Amino acid sequence: MRRHVSWLVGLALIVGACAPDPATAPPPDASIVGTTDHREPTVATTGGSIASTTVLDNAVGLFASALVEFDSCDAFLGHVKAEAMERVGPYGLPGAGYFGPELWNGEILEEAMVEEAAADASTPATAVSSPAPQAGVDYSTTNVQEIGVDEPDIVKTDGNRILALAQGILYYVDVSSGRPDLLGWLDLWSWDSRQGKDAEFWRHEMFLGADSALLIAGGRGPDGDLTQVVQVDLSDPENLVATVTLTVEGRYVSARLVGERASLVISSRPHERLPWVYPGSSSAEPRAELSNRMTIEESTLEDWAPGYVREGTGGVSEGLFLDCASAFAPEEFSGFDFLSVLSLDIAGGIEIDAVSTVMSGGDTIYASSTDLYVATERWVDWSVLDEEEAISEAETIRTYIHQFDIAGADGAEYLASGSVNGYLLNQFAMSEHDGHLRVASTNEPPWGWWFDENRPSVSRVDVLARDGRQLRVVGSVGGLGEGERIFAVRFIGEVGYVVTFRQTDPLYTIDLSDPEDPRVVGELKILGYSAYLHPIGEGLLLGIGQDADEQGRTRGAQVSVFDVSDLANPIRIHQFTLEDSFSEVEWDHRAFLYWAPEEIAVMPVSWWEQDVQSGSWDDRTGAFVLSVGAGGIRQRATIEHEIKNARGISEEELRYMYWWLLPIRRSLVVGDTLFTLSEGGLLGSDLGTFEPTSWIGFQIPDYGVPEPITY
Repeated sequence: MRRHVSWLVGLALIVGACAPDPATAPPPDASIVGTTDHREPTVATTGGSIASTTVLDNAVGLFASALVEFDSCDAFLGHVKAEAMERVGPYGLPGAGYFGPELWNGEILEEAMVEEAAADASTPATAVSSPAPQAGVDYSTTNVQEIGVDEPDIVKTDGNRILALAQGILYYVDVSSGRPDLLGWLDLWSWDSRQGKDAEFWRHEMFLGADSALLIAGGRGPDGDLTQVVQVDLSDPENLVATVTLTVEGRYVSARLVGERASLVISSRPHERLPWVYPGSSSAEPRAELSNRMTIEESTLEDWAPGYVREGTGGVSEGLFLDCASAFAPEEFSGFDFLSVLSLDIAGGIEIDAVSTVMSGGDTIYASSTDLYVATERWVDWSVLDEEEAISEAETIRTYIHQFDIAGADGAEYLASGSVNGYLLNQFAMSEHDGHLRVASTNEPPWGWWFDENRPSVSRVDVLARDGRQLRVVGSVGGLGEGERIFAVRFIGEVGYVVTFRQTDPLYTIDLSDPEDPRVVGELKILGYSAYLHPIGEGLLLGIGQDADEQGRTRGAQVSVFDVSDLANPIRIHQFTLEDSFSEVEWDHRAFLYWAPEEIAVMPVSWWEQDVQSGSWDDRTGAFVLSVGAGGIRQRATIEHEIKNARGISEEELRYMYWWLLPIRRSLVVGDTLFTLSEGGLLGSDLGTFEPTSWIGFQIPDYGVPEPITY
């Protein structure tokens, strides 16, 4: 296979080799898969295992609406090459970056490539049984947008065990007895384990199944973005085993889990790896462009399509996420990206026989229990626009939304496509209800650097319904927050809540009971803004964001309770602020915990305190426990983590580690214990008094500590 996937094979094998506990792992059986031609499926024997190379037979086009379909690989490749020829220049393709050598007088310097591989095998142990506590009563779950649709996170629990990802290491903590007990851990992506490797993975998330966990990581290798999916056998907690590892070329966007079926969205940019040259001087530009045109002319299908490598039972296999007979591209050119939805059964093995792919980008996803929506902005070659043209284009941008059925057993099936004006803030900007998709958008991007009083930004809510292959707008309401942009959205049943902000925070209430006639029925203007909205009871809405002065300058974290029982007259009835502070909840809703049985909210907070005598500032980080409700907001406790200096670490090193080891990232309830998670460890606190009851310290990299320390 091409060289960039050859090193992917090596990477997958290395991951497999380092996954089990080094102390108990058998000697590796190293294998290197040779180059093969993907146009004809082949099978090769390598070192006692089978390595197969093939193009997926049933990868289907996702966006069949207004898309071009191809009946052969030659037709698909011809289309891609034609689009590339129209846009190639002396610096390659727009957005591809400069990864090739520099051209001086027609001479190109070649680079050497080094390949390495290693393999490992291990045997799962006997499963252990455990009771089944009830979610929401005996333990908390990940804070998600839609009930019944799980989202991946760095910590999961089922009431009997807690699985946590910290610094690329998976920890298994037994909590079935009421006292946490660290039984095992598995190092997949830590700083120590990735030393000397060509790829690193820094975004780690997971889903939890009955006897296995599905771990997902986003990272980067020599040729661009990578996504890695690892299935871990949990049947023997003291010997966690990575049974299957799948490495895909592309950026991990997000994932959702309904029942036992997971949908992973991956966005790939294969064209970035083409061997472009770029001119060392202006006189070399014509020659560089000619060389790049020759690169396109000589390219093959493997150069344009994303690939994968799977390592596990049955050996190593590699291939392309593409079936030429079912390849699609938009009628309007939308870039050279590939968007793929990979459907997996977390109770089974990781297979690649349920992949849907189209030539398009993907930025934001939302899912109900039956449908998955992928939103992406219209493709624009920003490099050819001057500042005025770029501003004009940005203010007229449209967001395309594509709907897929994820309820079937055969993977994601494309249903329809549509578009709305403007930009989406995040996943909460979309919500499905009774067959309609509600979408909130702003015509100014979040990264907009300009402000033109003659062209003020404005927001809107559109309601879309499926009509054949089209998602059509059937109702709209606009004029929200003129001169401002959206900072928070929440759709709850037939009501929408939208927060816009520039200097003040209007909270709009929108009646969506008639999809064809959505109406703004109430508006509340207050200082500051909410970045996350959470229902906490009948007619009550909790907002977490920032307090601000009359000029819009933020002053610190703010928690508000709104009475929205009268949509025409929303009122803020309680407010809690902390100067010079912020919370991760403002950009990641999974960091928030609302435990309804006790009516408490837990949120990570970082803040600064000034010493009155010395005048120096002290950085602090922890979690605030707040009682929230119609009766008010009251701070119950502040929980902080600290490193137990049992390893001989200097005070200077401890101060350095403070901001990346000890900030609390998540909180969860199991029984009568509130657990808080940081990169440094897992702290248990009594749910009544919030006094510490247990501490499990995680590994600190680069200090030669062989095992975690439990206190």
